[in-house]
Amino acid sequence: MMADLRAARCEQLLSPVTALTVAVVSCNERIPQSFADVVSAAEDVLAIADLGSLGVDSEDYVAWASGAPQTLADMIEAAQAKDTTRIWEAFSHPQFGLHRLGSACSGLPGWVMPEGSEFA
Repeated sequence: MMADLRAARCEQLLSPVTALTVAVVSCNERIPQSFADVVSAAEDVLAIADLGSLGVDSEDYVAWASGAPQTLADMIEAAQAKDTTRIWEAFSHPQFGLHRLGSACSGLPGWVMPEGSEFA
């Protein structure tokens, strides 16, 4: 059951995390719409993060979920302020950023660490 819950959460997160990643990269290129896209995608990820980690058998997922809601809220606030530095800080946070979630979901459909990733 627990592995199934991890797989279900990771499946739910795949599309919004992909959208969030694209939006964050676009922010760094100063594409105006990207700030609204960060807010929208981060809200979608936050809705799933807010479900918590009870029953998820993954240390990485549990660690990510413990701080992800606040980190995502910080990212949303930064996007509303059009602060690319703070957006990136939240996105790449060492404990609650999306790489930790990537580690938690690694090996599941759609979740593949890029070749040469420092987190692989």
